[in-house]
Amino acid sequence: MERYNLFKHWKLTLTIVIAKVLTYQAAFASMGSTGGGGSSSTGGGGSSSSTGSSSSISGDHHTSDGSRAVLFVLCFAGLYVLTIIAGIAVYFYRRFCDLKAVNGLAAWMLTPNMKIKDFKRGLKNAKIRLENNAVDDQLVQNLIDTYAQAQFAYGQSIRRCFADSSHYMNRLKSQLGRVFSSTMRTEIIAKASKGIIDDVVVNHGRVVSAQRVSPDLIIAKVQVRGLDNEVNVLSDFNSSFQRQQWIDYVVFGREKGSAQWKIYNIIYGAHFHLNGEDFNHQQSLDSSEYTEQQLTVSPELVKAAEACKKRFSRRQNITVLLRWAVIILGILFINHILG
Repeated sequence: MERYNLFKHWKLTLTIVIAKVLTYQAAFASMGSTGGGGSSSTGGGGSSSSTGSSSSISGDHHTSDGSRAVLFVLCFAGLYVLTIIAGIAVYFYRRFCDLKAVNGLAAWMLTPNMKIKDFKRGLKNAKIRLENNAVDDQLVQNLIDTYAQAQFAYGQSIRRCFADSSHYMNRLKSQLGRVFSSTMRTEIIAKASKGIIDDVVVNHGRVVSAQRVSPDLIIAKVQVRGLDNEVNVLSDFNSSFQRQQWIDYVVFGREKGSAQWKIYNIIYGAHFHLNGEDFNHQQSLDSSEYTEQQLTVSPELVKAAEACKKRFSRRQNITVLLRWAVIILGILFINHILG
């Protein structure tokens, strides 16, 4: 656990290490210069001049080392800021692609892991009111089928991630918008790395209320019946749960000129449940509750989950080590340039 925390906060740790090394370097260089100045004194009238010259050199050297230390820290801080900017740029690029693809889609609708109260506030600010019978029966069935297929593909993606398949997101990715696909990828990796499977099968569904914001964008409150099994394989199944009915808000959209509906966001209408804890702290949209119970799985799946957890841990450590190596090499290169 301690090693994991060290790797998790590698940027802060590396900053402290660099600062300590540079401070030590500057102090060592300063002491060496002072010592040299003292030993060059040979007495007579020239001794005063020699000491003064040595002190001047020592001061210049100290200033030079101090400036280089500052440059090192600034360069590292610049690299850190660039990584943050790159991540933000990727998010905005995905959001731009979604907004460009779907007519009527707004940026606030794409907010990942949005709470119910924030979503309702967004609807109110945008003057969007969900109403009964806002879409015809044929379109309702199309939307429910889209939701059901995406939920099933989500559960299968976690299992494929267990099996170390590099294509675990292929099917699900084709059914989601760019921003939501990235959100689901993060969730799938988080669950798979903790040994959690989440199988979802939708048997029946209906649109409680909806609003067609544009010909290519529909926001709907969806109620479905089926089976949602979330099993924590690596915790003796004590935090597993099952539910047969739930309600979500779903943002459906389709690209201009396309007949295929995709999901661009889901605002979960139930508590986010993991390891027996409620992480969302919000009122559920549905009166039905999930039942926490011991759900059994095959021994083969347990072995796959254990192997998956080790694999993710190993990859995470390798990734962090590579980042350390790249940054250290970059700092050494800068040091060489500064001379």
